[in-house]
Amino acid sequence: MAGFTGSPQDEDAIGEVMARLGHAFGSLSADGVADLYTADADWTNAFGTTRTGGAQIAAYLTELFADRHFAAGRPLGPSRADIRFLSTDVAVVKTYLEREGQQRADGSAMPVRRNFSLKAFVREPDGWKIASDMYMDARDDATLPAAS
Repeated sequence: MAGFTGSPQDEDAIGEVMARLGHAFGSLSADGVADLYTADADWTNAFGTTRTGGAQIAAYLTELFADRHFAAGRPLGPSRADIRFLSTDVAVVKTYLEREGQQRADGSAMPVRRNFSLKAFVREPDGWKIASDMYMDARDDATLPAAS
């Protein structure tokens, strides 16, 4: 597949969506989150919860952000993000963030979460939106022996 380069305006617009989503997680407020996603967006978190559409995603995040066990967690630093354009109207964003202090539903402490996400963006008439969003945590176990 031939590489595409997004315009500075497209990169800025996607960066703005990412900043708004980051602010939502940082402030524990899902206000405006529905507008960041397409009407039929798919969303899956690291625990297998799935939602469809911006409204369902925002409703779930409202509930999640209000949960004291989730709210106990804090980022260890800024998120890292890389944008790759697949066409003039499609881009993917891969992110990484470490989060400490989050608790399981029973209140027990979780280890530091090394959280990745992969977001597919599409250009819509009113701007760039997230069409697919998947979160996953890195694990310490391995499926291949360590390279020597």
